[in-house]
Order: sequence, then C-alpha cells, then structure tokens
Amino acid sequence: MEEHDVNRLLNRLIDGSISREDFARLQGAMRVNPEIRAEYYDLIGVDLMLSERYEVPTHISVQAKTMEDHWVVRRSKHKVIRIAFWAAAACVLLTLGGTYLFRGQPSAATLSASKECIYTIAGVRQPIDTDTTLEKDQEVVVTNGLLSMDIGTHVKVVVEAPARFRLPAKKGKLDLQEGSAFLAIQPGGKGFEVLTPGGGTLRDIGTQFGVNVSSTKQVEVHVIDGTVGIVREADGKVEHEIRAGEMARWTGKGAIQGGLGTRGRFAESLPRDVTIFDDDFNEADGTKIDGKMPDIGLPWVTQMEINPSTITGGRLDTSKGPRSLLARFKGGQTTDRKVYIVTFSTRGPANIWDKAAFPDAAERITFIRSGNAGPAFSLVARKSRDHHWQIKDEIKPENDPTKYSIGTRVSALSEADITLSYDSGTGLVSLYKGTDTKGELIDTPFQVGSGHSLDSLVVSNDGGGDVSLDDLKVRMLTYQQDGGNSSNR
Repeated sequence: MEEHDVNRLLNRLIDGSISREDFARLQGAMRVNPEIRAEYYDLIGVDLMLSERYEVPTHISVQAKTMEDHWVVRRSKHKVIRIAFWAAAACVLLTLGGTYLFRGQPSAATLSASKECIYTIAGVRQPIDTDTTLEKDQEVVVTNGLLSMDIGTHVKVVVEAPARFRLPAKKGKLDLQEGSAFLAIQPGGKGFEVLTPGGGTLRDIGTQFGVNVSSTKQVEVHVIDGTVGIVREADGKVEHEIRAGEMARWTGKGAIQGGLGTRGRFAESLPRDVTIFDDDFNEADGTKIDGKMPDIGLPWVTQMEINPSTITGGRLDTSKGPRSLLARFKGGQTTDRKVYIVTFSTRGPANIWDKAAFPDAAERITFIRSGNAGPAFSLVARKSRDHHWQIKDEIKPENDPTKYSIGTRVSALSEADITLSYDSGTGLVSLYKGTDTKGELIDTPFQVGSGHSLDSLVVSNDGGGDVSLDDLKVRMLTYQQDGGNSSNR
C-alpha cells in the first residue's frame, strides 16, 4: 500500500468516515506492517494533544514532537479531530484480530443465538454459528428461537421470538417494542432501564426480572429477585415499585394490575443441545435394519415389511415393497419446552423407474408423541403432488383444510439435504434447505399441536412410493421454562 494511501485511510479511520472496504484493506496492512501501526499511534497522540490536552505517554509524545509539519497537524489547525481514548486500545485489538466498530462507538452488545434462531439486524439476516456485535440504535427482529445478549459486563438479556428491540444511543437502556426478555443484572449494572410502548420505563434496582410486550402492546413484568421501579407518563412520572415474587400488567394508559409473579414463563439461557438419534447407515451391504443399532439411539424396529429391509450402498432404501421402520430416540425426555431439529439426506431410490405406474404412491417420515400417544405430524410426499414434501398435521381430522402445509418444491425422489424444526412450546414446524436451520425456508412455517414430546419417528412408504435416506439425525434443544412466549403470539 502506497504511503499517500495509508495516510488517507488513517485520516478517515480517526475521524470515523472510513468505509468498510477501506477499513478491511487498512486492517490487513496494520496486521503485517508495524510501521503503519506506529504511524497510527503517533496520529492518536498528536490528536489528543491538540484536542484534549492529553499528556501523551513518553513513547508516543517523543515521536509526535517531530511531526509539527505533518499533514494531520496542518489539518487539525482547521478542524479539531475528536477521538475517544478507546481508539488506541481498539487498534491493539484490531492487530490481534479483534473487532472494530466504525464512528468511534464500541459495540452496544454481543449476541449469541440458539441453533434454531432466525433474526435480523437492520433488516439483514444474521448467522447463528458465531457471536455477532450489535451497534446502538440498530433494530433487531427475532422471528424464531432465542438470542442471548451481553450488554457490557453487568447486564445479560435473553430475548425470545417473536421480538423486536433496539439499544438506544444513550447507555444503559433496552427499548423492547415487542417480545419477551429476561434480564439478569449484576450490581455494576444497577439502574439499567427497559423502555416499553406507551411511555413506560422499567428501572432495575439490582435484580432479575422478565418482561413481555405483547402484539397488542400489553406490558407484563415478573420480578424474580430484587426490585423494579415502574415509571409511566400516564402516572405523571410517579414510580411504582414491585418486588421479588410480584408481577405487574398494564396496557397503554390503563391502570396497573398486580399479582403473583412466575419464573417459569421466561427463557433464562440458551437451550441445552443434545443429539438423541443419529444414523449414517455405513454398515455393510445386506445388513438388516430390524434390530440394527444406530450411532446414537435405540435399535431400529420393523413394524411392517414384505421382505427384509437392508442397507444398500450406505443408505436405507425403502424400494422393493411397502414397509414401516421405527427409529427410536435415546432417553432423557422431559416436560420442559423442547425444539427438535431433524436433518436428513435423500437420494434417488433404486426403484424410481416405476413411479408412473402407481398413482397413489407416497413416502412418509412420521413423528411420534411420547408415551404411546400416537403420531404428531408427518412429512409426506405424494404422487399427486409430484412427490414433493409437505407437512401434515396427524391430529386434525382428514377433512380439515388446514391439515396440510402449502408444501415444498423438493422431491422425496431427488438428492437433497433437508432440516426440520419442531417447537413444542409453539407447535410450529419449519422446513429448511440444507443441513441446518441457517438454510433457506422451503415451506411456509406450519402450525401443528403444541406441547408434544417426541420419542421416535417412522420411515414408511406405500402404494409404490419409495424413499432412500443417506443420513438421519435428530437433536433436542431443551429450554428451562414452562413453554413458549404464548402471550405474544
């Protein structure tokens, strides 16, 4: 990088006008060139001496005194450059691979997402496998799952979908426009405020509390520990205090209603993630499915077949006749709210050539409720829909028009990776393209019954349908709460 280019980019970095593309170039140069880093330190020292009368450390000021005719000094005679002390520390973090935010502002918070989470910052969908920094005044919309948010070192917030919020530019505030949030605040964060619709403010007095803002703008606060002060414009700024074990509820300018608080309705942390079934079918050709041990889970059980189901080419292929094969999950089912994430890969079945002759052919993966309670929902691919996957509610009556989802354009007879999620707290089933929930939604999220624990699934075919599975994995995310942000739906 040329010297004049370096000077230009350093100038823009200091005054906060550098673009993301130029910052990436400068960041790379700083990491490998100590002279550019030294130049940046010098400029910070000169800037602070000019604008803040800061006594620069010796190792910087000695070099800065030789720069009376430097471009930054000349420029500063016309416009004093404002820079906060954190800039020098940010540069050190940058050279070590740290994150730098533009315009002289430290990140407002660091976000971590649950595996099934879908959320956007300023309208841009975010990844879920890495922590994300949030700048102030950016709107965050959470449409599925949980976000855990560290605001400084003293405030931790867990936000549950559906939710919409931002962190205002003024430090120590959360503007919760809709959704459910649980706040754990250490003594150093005392005084943190949550802004709610209608001019209501919740002021922490050293505590843990949950707050929910419904889609109708009803605000509900449950105090777990400590005390929360409620200040509303409708009350003329008079503060009402609610203590541990109490709750308060109001809508708009309506009166505040009290009652007993509860902890169980709020998610306090990201869910525990456990694999409860996994099979890659890598046994030798001819291995029987009946009684076969998966990599994780209980032995397979054949419920119905005309001829033995076996492994072929590292796959489970249901060709050569109708069959029903039960995959049982390992134990550990609880009454807590759960999200099941199921990933499977389909390949072309051996008997794909005969599908035109079977007008009623169908392929199914059916999810079974715990305790012999019967099926909850299925993935169904029927000949009448060109074998495209569709979600079916197995509890609703057959004549119910809402029994089936809109459906996908992905065929059960093709090569595809699909991920399904089922939230027992909300009853919502979602289908994604790929091997995780970061992929594209391939069907409109579909509402089935809520509150179901699942302990197994059944792979089946009839009427000439066939499905070939390469991999099958089921994960269970367990939430330590009673179940879902139902009051916000």
